[in-house]
Amino acid sequence: MTIDAKQAATDDPLAREGRFARFSTGFKLFLILSLALLPLGLIAFFATLQSSRTADLERRAQVRIALTESTRKIATTIAGDMATLSVAMKSVIDRPDDPTICPRITEIIAAQGGEATPFAIFGPASEPVCRAGAIAVLRPSTLPLDPNTPDDLEIDEEGLTITVRSASASVVSVLHYPRALLTKLATPGGFDIDHSFVLLDQDERTALTERSIGGGMAGSDTLSAPIGTTGMTAEINVARQDFSAAEILAILLPLIMWASAAAIGWAVVDRLLIRPLKLLERDVSAYRPGEIVDSLAGMTTPAFELRQLANTFHTITERISLHEGELAEGLARQTRLTREVHHRVKNNLQVVASLINLHARGVDNPEVARAYGSIQRRVDALAVVHRNHFAELEDNRGVGLRPLIGELAQGLRASVSEGMTGPTMALDIQPVYVSQDVAVPVSFLLTELFELAMTALPDARVAISLAASVPGKARLEVRSDALIGSPALMAGLEGRYGRVLEGLSRQLRSPFDRDLENGVFALEIPIVAQDDVGSGD
Repeated sequence: MTIDAKQAATDDPLAREGRFARFSTGFKLFLILSLALLPLGLIAFFATLQSSRTADLERRAQVRIALTESTRKIATTIAGDMATLSVAMKSVIDRPDDPTICPRITEIIAAQGGEATPFAIFGPASEPVCRAGAIAVLRPSTLPLDPNTPDDLEIDEEGLTITVRSASASVVSVLHYPRALLTKLATPGGFDIDHSFVLLDQDERTALTERSIGGGMAGSDTLSAPIGTTGMTAEINVARQDFSAAEILAILLPLIMWASAAAIGWAVVDRLLIRPLKLLERDVSAYRPGEIVDSLAGMTTPAFELRQLANTFHTITERISLHEGELAEGLARQTRLTREVHHRVKNNLQVVASLINLHARGVDNPEVARAYGSIQRRVDALAVVHRNHFAELEDNRGVGLRPLIGELAQGLRASVSEGMTGPTMALDIQPVYVSQDVAVPVSFLLTELFELAMTALPDARVAISLAASVPGKARLEVRSDALIGSPALMAGLEGRYGRVLEGLSRQLRSPFDRDLENGVFALEIPIVAQDDVGSGD
């Protein structure tokens, strides 16, 4: 490597800061969090894998065995009792007068289930042929004797009731398992896990036992199995086993990982991004055009991208400050030049008006004097526009029509030749502003109407009003008895006055609204709305 290359590498800030500084902030954050969370992730994985399977599998197997035992015990008891009743019904049919049938059946049923199950055997008679235990006596009419009718199983809150019919359907047996007996049959031996046991038969559901403790965060497991060939289903629900130490560790480890990741991530992001961003945001928010911002100058820890952004913003503010100075200087020169132009134009127009006035005083012919006066009034009108525009130049609000029309009316009144009374002027002007392109034709239009009124009725009263009508528009109205459709007025309108007024209305892009019966001339002119004042170039 040459000496120049070594010097360039030394001057490069990235080369001095090392390789890690070349990486983006996102990659730095990803690398740091990955290295920090890898050991915790491995511990959580192996702890969860080791503790999850054995306990759950053993517990589910134990519950499955208990459910199988309970369903087998219930199915065996019901099948044995139904078989016993079938034999008993056959004996009742064969030997209806044998008194030993009922005691013997009771002993057999008690021997099968540990205690006598309540039952009753009915024949065609209304009283049961044989009866044992607490069972309701049913009338024979409520028991169908059709041999094609299958055996009935009915589950309710009281227990299970089974109806068994003989082959000839002449004898019907009713077997009733109280809820307590069913609960005893459904309780598996040596099963000490808190559980609930439910019998289901189609839409019927009877809970034999309820869990004493509700399911917590771990939830519960539900297993079901059919009860023999009865068509019923048994369902057992057990709470899941409490968390072991390994499971608690597996649960807490993700929280520890989250806390570690949050702490490390916050420290890294706060140091590299958040704090420098806040400083940069504060400087940007407080920035004013013309200032030079040098953010993050004393910090060495911000991210490379943020330092680059701060340097870029510093460069931009330097350029803006330089351009602002140049623009301010150019604007000041342009303002001075514009003011000087308007001032000189106004002065020149006033000089021309004064010269015309001097010439008018030196002639004896009244017609020539009136011609000079007409020219002078037009020059004065243009001078008034320039003077008012010059006055409003600082605020860039356009030309105010209220002072302009007031000064114009005063000048028109003063321009009346000696020996003439001249019309009186009445003004009702709202303070609105217009552009110079509108102010000039408005001034000429008022001057033409003033002269037209003087030709028709010199001493008539002239009323000028201006009021905003719709947004961006104002209605200019001139009212006078001199503007009523007299022969002198019509002659003036048919001559040069009419042509000039028509040209001025076209320049304003607004047609004249003439009311010759009442002596009213009006038109709409565009104005500068107050909210838009100063927004133009």
